[in-house]
Amino acid sequence: MSMDTSHGDVNRRLGELKRDFDYELSAVQSKLSEVEETVERLPYRVDTLESELEEAKEQIGQTTEDLESSVSAVEGAVERVSRRVAALERRARQAADAVVVDLDADPGAELHRLALAVEEGAAAQARILPDWQRAALETPIGQLSRALEERGHHRRTVLRAAKVLATTAADHPGRKAAEHDFKTAAPKAQQAHDRIAPLRQKVEEARPKLEADDNARTRYGKTIGAGERADTKLRTRLRSRLAEAVSGKDLLPVWFETALGPLPPHRNPNTWMETATDLLAYRITYRITDPVVPLGQLPAHAVPRRRSRHEELTRELKRWA
Repeated sequence: MSMDTSHGDVNRRLGELKRDFDYELSAVQSKLSEVEETVERLPYRVDTLESELEEAKEQIGQTTEDLESSVSAVEGAVERVSRRVAALERRARQAADAVVVDLDADPGAELHRLALAVEEGAAAQARILPDWQRAALETPIGQLSRALEERGHHRRTVLRAAKVLATTAADHPGRKAAEHDFKTAAPKAQQAHDRIAPLRQKVEEARPKLEADDNARTRYGKTIGAGERADTKLRTRLRSRLAEAVSGKDLLPVWFETALGPLPPHRNPNTWMETATDLLAYRITYRITDPVVPLGQLPAHAVPRRRSRHEELTRELKRWA
């Protein structure tokens, strides 16, 4: 083979390699351009996806809220219908000879006497400090006691350390510990001392209030205790009466059904019974006999406890309307 032939083969091979390289390079450059375009569009696409995602979340949230609202409304409607159907069934069974339960009955005024004892206990309770207020007044007493104890402890430490420092040479083995104790305890003793005067002032300000409360607790303690026992007895008897009336065949009075319906709801029956007991206790206490209006007229401001109970019960009864 001549040298010219070999040289031609080499040139041809180089030409082929160059074409292959140019082709691959062109393909890579084209791919790189596509990637660059994709990267350039990426922020816009991410923003778009985020926007679409937020919109989807909002739609899902709204749909869930609407669904829950619809379910709640349906459940409420079913509950009301069920209670009304039960009332109609009760009335149908007794249509020929209807008997209305007298929930206000109080032979011998025994329940009313219990209610009055509850009211007297509540009035006496109002004459003593609430537990949280008394605790706030007693807090400085404990703080003062701890501050005095803390100051005494640190002062004793200072005195022991001072004695060691005053009676030992610089190379004494216990001197270093004494120096540390002195430097540590002295400022702590001063800090405790600085707290004592303000705490003593608070204690002196609280003392007459606490003494007056002690006297009131001694004076009214029996009345408060009697009121609490009367309240337990009254509520037990009223709740038993209500349970018997609700589970019986006789009709409930109009004022009761107006406020609470004929039967306790499927959900929260205990809460319903507590409210019904509160309502009956209010009528027994203040001798409300209105056949339609559960609580009677709104009391005047001159009787704050009764007015407060009336307003509280009015709010509570709205839950069951």
